Amino acid sequence: MTDNRERTMRLRAGSRLLRLLASLMWILLVVWVAVSVTFVLSRIVPADPARLAAGLDAGPEQVAEVRAEMGLDQPLAAQYGRYLGDLITGDLGRSLQTRQPVIDDLLTALPASLELILASYLIYAVIGILAGIAWAYWPRGPHTLLLRFGAVIGVAVPVFWVGLVLQVVFAGKLQWFPVAGNFDFEGTGVPKVTGMGLVDTALTGQLPLIGEALRTLALPVVTLVVTHLAVTMTLMRSSLEEQLKRPYVRTARARGVKERRIVFVDALRNSLNPVVTMLGLQLGWSLGGVVIVEVIFSWPGFGLYAYQAFSAFDYNAIMAITLLSTVVFVTVNALVGMIYPMLDPRLKEAR
Repeated sequence: MTDNRERTMRLRAGSRLLRLLASLMWILLVVWVAVSVTFVLSRIVPADPARLAAGLDAGPEQVAEVRAEMGLDQPLAAQYGRYLGDLITGDLGRSLQTRQPVIDDLLTALPASLELILASYLIYAVIGILAGIAWAYWPRGPHTLLLRFGAVIGVAVPVFWVGLVLQVVFAGKLQWFPVAGNFDFEGTGVPKVTGMGLVDTALTGQLPLIGEALRTLALPVVTLVVTHLAVTMTLMRSSLEEQLKRPYVRTARARGVKERRIVFVDALRNSLNPVVTMLGLQLGWSLGGVVIVEVIFSWPGFGLYAYQAFSAFDYNAIMAITLLSTVVFVTVNALVGMIYPMLDPRLKEAR
């Protein structure tokens, strides 16, 4: 009996290890394809990175010298092999705009974007799930009109329009919030620990400045929340509404099971899978999804850096942006796949 149990445990452990290795191989394959496609596209577009790097006033000899330094005079296969070799060692090249290593630019820009993404994601995920539960359980009432109106506005209104309206009304006319920009570390004297204004004011004990950090975050975060909340709310409502009509809910009510347990344990747990899938996709695309918001609010993060890189055809930065976005997307989706069995035990048994 004990031997059979140990054998079963070893088989399950081996199966989990194989699934983990398969997931890692899939992530590497997707990243390699994305990087390869971006590399080819960056070489066939009608633009000359050497000319951009040398400057518009540079002569043909200077451009040729820069092209040789960048390795752009070599065959495409040699350039590709060199790029993959540099990538393995963590060398993403130098930005044509900032003249700094791209990895340094990304490390500087990422904290601001992460602060914006995490704050907005936490707000619209929690509020969206709670609003969807209320909408599904109480489908009639004045609150449904408000929720329906909010859902329509969130889906129909473009994100740039929401951001501009918030800037005009709350920053321009009422002057409650700053029009643009991130938390001023130098002006306030707050040392950079993580690069996130709200986090660093708390970590360094600058509690009076937390309000200023919140004011800076408010408008960009609200813009993201408004445009993402509707999808979370409506999907949660439809999924839970479907579960509440299932036979097991009627059976549980007939047996006298508490309504709170039926809704918030059984039905809610079974209805979360599609919502978690959607939230995972949104989080995976979040680095690309903040581009418009960061441009509108001049937020010095990954999105603004990406916009400037594409505008100037900074191909080293473009390659790094593609790589990072792909890695984040496939990793988040792999983690979401690991969460499924926790929400639905049937999936765990099937595996």
